[in-house]
Amino acid sequence: MSINPDNDKCQSTTGWVPIESLEDLEGPIALYHRDEQLYALAIPPKEEMQARADTNEQVPALYTLDNASLMESEPLSVEQVFAVRRSVPMAGPADAEATMYSLKSFVGTYLSADRHGRLSCASTAIGALEMWTPVLLPDRGDGALAFMIRPPGVSEDRFLSAETNNTAPEGRPAVLTGSTLPVRIHALGTSIGYSQVFFAKCQAAIRQKRQQAIAATAADSIVGIAPMSGNLAVDEATQAKRFQSFQGGRPRPTAERSMPDLNSAKQAGKYGEGLLDRREKTKSDRYCK
Repeated sequence: MSINPDNDKCQSTTGWVPIESLEDLEGPIALYHRDEQLYALAIPPKEEMQARADTNEQVPALYTLDNASLMESEPLSVEQVFAVRRSVPMAGPADAEATMYSLKSFVGTYLSADRHGRLSCASTAIGALEMWTPVLLPDRGDGALAFMIRPPGVSEDRFLSAETNNTAPEGRPAVLTGSTLPVRIHALGTSIGYSQVFFAKCQAAIRQKRQQAIAATAADSIVGIAPMSGNLAVDEATQAKRFQSFQGGRPRPTAERSMPDLNSAKQAGKYGEGLLDRREKTKSDRYCK
């Protein structure tokens, strides 16, 4: 456990915890819906897929978690985990795509919704059908949110929805035909109600690491240290001046041939780690590891 200086609350540093911001959505996420019971959003397990005639069909569903509480629940299998990322990472703050996210299953396919509200998890690429806008709902509980989407051919926003026997509108069946699952999931909701509220959990360790990186960047700005620019040569020189001791008033950059390694680390999201490895190779600072 750790203490958050902003709100003086204890925060867990292990396991899965409710999200607190949109930044927490980036990474492994588990999604739940709560009615009289608790349900986990997942793609069908392998055994269920093999029992179907069309084994290529990937239709997400809500699976009942017996005798489970929302605060203590964690994913029971990889089918219940989605890797969430920004749909358009390079989108600017003013772009509509800046707040859109895509949910990737463990088999590499994305959660999609067509104009008829049908859900699937079969697409291997991100398009308009795979771009969801999360709406945080802090008044509905810890980690509460709704997922909004507007597929091509639809004139209004739609929401990811779950209908049980207690929440299905009159005249609409709650249980899918031929399904043994007690809930119907779709993207036909036109407003946020009880059926559109989901709960997201992220890994506490990943959130802590992200918060530490943000705090370090803020501290750098206070003391006048320039943030990472993304330029490999400039960032290496900045890091060397900040962390290394060197002779002759000049830092010793590593050989140019290792530059592709740093570029690969940047693409893999391990830019800082790559810079650390390069600093260690110079042997000019024995404390850099």
